[in-house]
Amino acid sequence: MLIFDFDGVLLNSVVEMSITAYNTVTGGLATSPADLPGNAADLFVTNRYHVQPAGDAINLMTWCVENAELPGDFRLEPAAYLALRDSSDVPLKERTGDFFAARKRFVAHDPVKWASLNTVYQPVWDELKGQDAAGVVILTNKNREATVTLCHHFGLPVLEENVYSGDHGTTKIENLLAIQARFGRERYGFVDDSIGNLEELDAHFNAETPCLELMLAAWGYVGPEDHEAARRAGYAILEQADLIARFKSKQVLALDGS
Repeated sequence: MLIFDFDGVLLNSVVEMSITAYNTVTGGLATSPADLPGNAADLFVTNRYHVQPAGDAINLMTWCVENAELPGDFRLEPAAYLALRDSSDVPLKERTGDFFAARKRFVAHDPVKWASLNTVYQPVWDELKGQDAAGVVILTNKNREATVTLCHHFGLPVLEENVYSGDHGTTKIENLLAIQARFGRERYGFVDDSIGNLEELDAHFNAETPCLELMLAAWGYVGPEDHEAARRAGYAILEQADLIARFKSKQVLALDGS
């Protein structure tokens, strides 16, 4: 069973995520990157690859606002980002809930503008639309409502019950365990653009009896050192053509994202 990431593999949501993170930090209702101060929006886009759970986007955006005078292409070193991530006194589940609540406010305020800030990766998206939608299972750090809405907006009629989401702070490990319990396959493949996600899943599912093949998507929110880290760990690095070849091999599909 082949499992794919959603954000960063099928959907590019980085602009929407930056605005939602800003609204979470400020309590406001920005709707455009131009509403953010200085280079905050560009700094977030540059450093988005560091973020795993959605709640950690709040920590990153707080730093972006405080350092909005820096060049937009300034990159946080991994150690600096980890220190920033771990500096919050607010639990991750609470931050994640706050982030999803800010997204919900944005959608309610202007659903057309919100959707327009997202784009799909082509040609992989159109190839996915050619699959049986009833067989598509999404495993994501994104909230379920946004995931279903965007899939339908871009023409993929995914079933709501097939979306395993990040609501209530549910982790990818927890959701993958639920997928295992439901589908009962012996082996799974997973494609993600986050090396951190791949490493966490690898440690959990492959420590004793390996059951998960891990693959890094080369076109998403990938950091400058991620390809080398993937090679050291033995993960395949896929281009979109490689992923499309998997579709055409008629493997059962599932998805992941944030």
